[in-house]
Amino acid sequence: MKRPGIIERALGRVGHWQLAQRLSAMQGRLHVDPSKAILLFASPRGGSTWLEEMLNTIPRTATIWEPLDIRNNPAFREVGFWWRQHIPEGVDWPEAEALFDDLFAGRMLSPYLTQSTTPRALEEADRLVVKFVRGNLLLPWLVERFPLPKPVLLIRHPCAVVASMITHGAWNKLEPVPQVIPAHPHDGLLRGYQDVLGNVSTIEERYASIWCMSNAHVLTHPNNDRAWTTVYYEDLIMDTEATLQRIFAPWGMEVPEAALTMSRKASRTTRENAQVHDPQAQLRAWKKALTPEAQERIIAMVKRFGINAYDHEILPHKR
Repeated sequence: MKRPGIIERALGRVGHWQLAQRLSAMQGRLHVDPSKAILLFASPRGGSTWLEEMLNTIPRTATIWEPLDIRNNPAFREVGFWWRQHIPEGVDWPEAEALFDDLFAGRMLSPYLTQSTTPRALEEADRLVVKFVRGNLLLPWLVERFPLPKPVLLIRHPCAVVASMITHGAWNKLEPVPQVIPAHPHDGLLRGYQDVLGNVSTIEERYASIWCMSNAHVLTHPNNDRAWTTVYYEDLIMDTEATLQRIFAPWGMEVPEAALTMSRKASRTTRENAQVHDPQAQLRAWKKALTPEAQERIIAMVKRFGINAYDHEILPHKR
């Protein structure tokens, strides 16, 4: 009974090795224009895969998947990056800049980074869509350093994100008490945030603290929704076409019809039983998934960080 599993794993390792070799040979030979890279920023379980799949309907695009996962893409770890790295505006970090140059030019490829595309799509692409779920704190620095199409910041209600993280299960090993941040370059912002956290004793507060530490800097930044397009997941659900038009307009593009078609499908990372065909039910799902006490703890954490966009209502408050 074990033999088929052993064979399957062996074939999987061979296939992975062959793909890695093919991608390695492709590095530096793609025809992508690094100045045309489209950057998408979000939090885990924030809807980024769904939006990325819509953006990937732009002709001749290919996606790079979450390059700041320093476990699966160690190049950033080797220059000193932590999981949610911040670089202050005006700071020179040549090694980091060189890595982003490679990333946007298609010179950083691996089976992990290309898991949502194909070698053929990469060979035919003239631009990359780069999806970040750990890059929000870098956004002001990146727009200062790289003259790219206006990036997109996707924000989803913290209660919905926390409920989705709990349901998904990938974060089950996290302790309620926040991780002590190790020393790393430009860690002052995150260390300051640790002072804001206050008492954290439940897993909901722990997940909420990750959301807050990822989003407070960009949501309270003077260039928010100016240097980048800030999109609320709730708007994308309720008024998809108009919201996509907001995203595409700064790029001088029309929204592809294929993007609208894709918007009516669940993303490949959506869990079963999601209310994908009932927007109101989908947006209200966290009200049922979280106890009132858990909701209160999450909203209290959000207020602690000075974020005013979300409270107990399902829709954001936009200025």
